[in-house]
Amino acid sequence: MNKQKHFAIVDIETTGSHAGGSRITEVAILIHNGKKVIERYQSLVNPQSPIPFAIQTLTGITPDMVEEAPIFDEIAEDIYHLLQGKVFVAHNVNFDYSFLVKELRQAGYEWQASKLCTVRLSRKIFPGHRSYSLGDICKVRGIHIAARHRAMGDAEATVELFSQLLAHDENQYLQESLQKNIEHRLPTHLSFAQFQRLPETTGIYIFRNKKGKIIYVGKAINIRKRVLSHFGGVNTSLRRQQFINDIATIDFEESGTELMALLMECQLIKKHWPIHNQALKRYEPKFALIHYEDIRGYVRLAVSKATTHTNSIRYFETAQEANLFLANLLEEFNLAPTLCTFYSPSTETREDRKIPAGVLPSREEHNQTIAGVFQQLDNRKRSFLLIDQGRNETENSYVYFKEDKLYAFGFIEFIQQWSQVEDVVSYTDKCVSNFYMQHIVLQYADRHPQKVTTLPQASALS
Repeated sequence: MNKQKHFAIVDIETTGSHAGGSRITEVAILIHNGKKVIERYQSLVNPQSPIPFAIQTLTGITPDMVEEAPIFDEIAEDIYHLLQGKVFVAHNVNFDYSFLVKELRQAGYEWQASKLCTVRLSRKIFPGHRSYSLGDICKVRGIHIAARHRAMGDAEATVELFSQLLAHDENQYLQESLQKNIEHRLPTHLSFAQFQRLPETTGIYIFRNKKGKIIYVGKAINIRKRVLSHFGGVNTSLRRQQFINDIATIDFEESGTELMALLMECQLIKKHWPIHNQALKRYEPKFALIHYEDIRGYVRLAVSKATTHTNSIRYFETAQEANLFLANLLEEFNLAPTLCTFYSPSTETREDRKIPAGVLPSREEHNQTIAGVFQQLDNRKRSFLLIDQGRNETENSYVYFKEDKLYAFGFIEFIQQWSQVEDVVSYTDKCVSNFYMQHIVLQYADRHPQKVTTLPQASALS
């Protein structure tokens, strides 16, 4: 162990479980030089917010006790100088670290430090125990806690545990952790071995909780780097803290290309709807071009907000895109403007649709024209096969787009030539598509036309 390295062994008490919505009520810092404690600091802190009764019962810290205590801003300078340049050590280190980073930042101090977690180190150096909570591991190791759930009592117990870890660290886990310092960024119950097996390739990663349930699916150009980024920075919101604390295991699947990663991610999210995947729901279509028959028997076209409307012709991300598409149809097929409704806030009522009958075209001619529009739109549906690189040199990835919908995607053994769609597409790769998946395939195909083979409708796989 580097003799010049000093450790700040810290424990805090708080008003709640996450830094974003809670405050510190007590802090204890013990500076350790690798052999013994050389400096001590302790203070109650006025949180300037209520202390829940359950927290008062657990810690014994009451509003009366902190009423005359300094607020954090008044002790921030002392704490900053105590912690600066030290290795930050705590039991479940990310909890204490996140609170102090937030409080120091609010007081005007930007601080970060290398971290060591005595929970992780205890699992490595003292393996085989059922629980590694501070109370349980101290009981097993014969360490007395003078004042449980008070900052100084827990900090002193952590110092003794840390000293035992130093004394029994035959495999130099502490030094290894300091050199890498990646392990102590990970959630406490996520093993470093799982992180180490993650590849630095493109694909998807899957977070599971202790019960094995999928709680998050993500895609990445570099799986290992992206996973690590989830545990960097200091986001102190309750949702993020719950997300981090829920992660127990990580799985992954390589994809070869970013497009395949996006599709694999989307498919898995649609299958499981993990509790922490919310972003994908924002990519559902917002607007649709619909058709309907009015009371006079005219078939009308209208842009409206997207619903599960059975008469939807096409979906769009924005009202502008939908309105432009309808405007192009109106011009190309010489449609009656009075029977086409563009979207604007005013069209959410039906007042502007009350058109006098005298200005309407012949119903039979109009409806025949609309039938021709439907036929032309059907004829213009795109079908293509997109062949791209695979997960290794012996295979390709493929995407089969059939009549404006994503039909299948997957991997095949490397082929240089093919003549029939059946040579490539497997029925086991068929997928349930959605607007977002179709959108990203079309975007990718437009950017990489050299990878796309357009198919006539007659040759499309049924």
